This record gives sequence, C-alpha cells and structure tokens, in this order.
Amino acid sequence: MLVELTLLILSVSWSPTQRAWGWLCERTGDFGMTVGGSFGALVLGYLAGSVPYLVLDGWRPRFAHTAKVQPERYVSVRDVWRCFVSLMGLFFLVMLPLIASSYPVFRWVGIQRRPPLPTPDVLALHLITCLVVEDFGNYWIHRWLHTPWMYRQVHYWHHQWTAPFGLAATDAHPVEVVALGIPTIAGPVLLSSHLFTTLVWLMIRQYEAIDIHSGYEFRWNLNHWIPFYAGTEHHDFHHYLYSGNFASIFTYCDEIYGTNTAFKQRKRQLPADADKPA
Repeated sequence: MLVELTLLILSVSWSPTQRAWGWLCERTGDFGMTVGGSFGALVLGYLAGSVPYLVLDGWRPRFAHTAKVQPERYVSVRDVWRCFVSLMGLFFLVMLPLIASSYPVFRWVGIQRRPPLPTPDVLALHLITCLVVEDFGNYWIHRWLHTPWMYRQVHYWHHQWTAPFGLAATDAHPVEVVALGIPTIAGPVLLSSHLFTTLVWLMIRQYEAIDIHSGYEFRWNLNHWIPFYAGTEHHDFHHYLYSGNFASIFTYCDEIYGTNTAFKQRKRQLPADADKPA
C-alpha cells in the first residue's frame, strides 16, 4: 500500500515536471541540452552539496563539531580557495570537454531527451542500477589507483587531503577524473537512459561523493539507515590510512575482497563514541 501511495504522489507531481521538460526541449538544441545540461548538473550538484558543509566548517556549531570524524582538523580558508581554483580548472578544462566529446556516444546508445519522461518507477530502477554499476567499477579503478606507480603519479593529488572536506570530493589529477568518470557514466550508457534520468543521476552521484568526503558522521547519515551504505566514517578512514575501504558507495566489495579489515579492527578496538581517526 505504501509503495502504491508513493507512486501515486510522484505521478501527480510528475505532470508539471513533464511540462517544464517539454518547454525546455522546444527551446534548446539537442547538443546544447545534452552537453550543457550534463555539465550544469555536475556543477549544480557539486555546489548544492558542498556549500552547506563549508558553512559548517566555518561556523563550527556544537552539533556539527561532535559529529566531526577528525574534530581537531578543520580546513583553512586558504585550502578552501586553493581547492576551489583547482576544481574550476577541472570542471572547465577536463569535465566539459569530456562531456562534449561523449555526445556522439550518447546519441549512438540511444540516450534521448524528448518527452515523455520516464515514469517514477523506471527512473528509480535506473538510478539504483547506476549506483550499483558505478560502485563496482569505482572500487576496482580506485584499487588500481592505489598501486605504487599510479599512486605516486596520479592518486597522490586526491590524498593531499588527509582530513577530507566536501569541496575536495572531486579534487584529483585529471587522469583520475577521467578514469573515475567511466563508471559514473557507464550506467546511463548501458541502460540507454533518458537524458532526464542521466541528469538526475549525475546530481545524485555528485552529492554522494561530497557526502562521504564531508568529514561529518551525523546520526541521520544514510549509513545509519542502510547497513551496506559506506558513509562518511568509512571513507574518512581511507584518507586517514591511505589504503583500504576503496568502495565509493556501498560496502559489499570491501567486505567480499577483505579490504576493510583494518577498518573493522579499529571499530572493534575503540568505543562507539570514540572511533574516530586521530
């Protein structure tokens, strides 16, 4: 009954979205809407996700400080600015050209933008599939980035932040940005998802990356409700240890391949309210 009621509510609210999307399609070319929309979703998702955490880092209210995984380590204004400049370079000099050059692939696999939009149940199914595909691909590429040569030449850039913060989620070497972009876009390409679905997915993926890099383990974080969701503490430990906990979204790959052993040992050794990296 709850599922049917949820779908009914989504269906009612879907009509205005359908009309707005149709209006946008009539006034925007296919290339501009696909490339501009994808790039806009990346930037919008990133800013919407990271700005609240930046406010908490500067304000440092008690409820946020107690949730800080590494409470003695806050990012400086100088580092925030340095990270922001680096990100703008990556967005405009790496991601935008990459998206533009991928446009023929989008057309070839059948990603289209014309109405009607996918129904809410199809949208949800595609998004869940994208999460699984991205997580599995990201896990193995991330492990590859931790091989000695790749770490020294490429992945070191991202690990300059030993106490990560939201804005630094995508701050990485251009080679890494391109490599990890493959599993991100693989889901929509394999499914030939509608462009609307693709844009929603890109925003969700951006926010998820920011969430696990935020440095805050709040009681309402998803990992407290979904046991196999990695969460902030899981990934913060990876930056603290420089190894293990390679998964980006879920924990099953780390569990299956034994790359979370050190993390689990630490969780067992420390009290529940003190299991934070020093």
